[in-house]
Amino acid sequence: MSRGRDPLALSQVIGDVLDPFIKSATMRINYGDKEITNGTGLRASAVLNAPHVEIEGHDQTNLYTLVMVDPDAPSPSKPEYREYLHWLVTDIPEARDICSGNEIVPYESPRPPAGIHRIVFVLFKQQARQTVYAPGWRQNFNIRDFSAIYNLGAPVAALYFNCQKESGVGGRRFLGSS
Repeated sequence: MSRGRDPLALSQVIGDVLDPFIKSATMRINYGDKEITNGTGLRASAVLNAPHVEIEGHDQTNLYTLVMVDPDAPSPSKPEYREYLHWLVTDIPEARDICSGNEIVPYESPRPPAGIHRIVFVLFKQQARQTVYAPGWRQNFNIRDFSAIYNLGAPVAALYFNCQKESGVGGRRFLGSS
């Protein structure tokens, strides 16, 4: 897919959160029966519990790290806490769900106080098992720095959805009603 039509580029996830990368893995993310695709719209009430995440493949010796951030915290017009860390799981075996991994930072559901927030899932392929330390705080996490510190390289997959509070209206291309 050309960069000009890539939903990650159009939504400015590429730029704000990630550098351009070549997708080489597939992950499926479901909140209940709702599968996430780039740009899916969900209300905060639909994401209270951690999603089911599965990495497609057949080689359980391959391990992955998943990071979930909100680059629009606390508001898209003033993202002072960019990137707010919602979840960090390492050592996820390919062809298994995320429960088989090592949760470093527990899931915290997105609760946008204002506007429509992009919630971004980024998947890295690990070279080997390694110790990853939880950051001291969730706000101002930086995926690029995290990848460099732990020698993860470029992402292998990424997905994002749009999230807003129950009474939210307007803003970035939000079409969901779940």
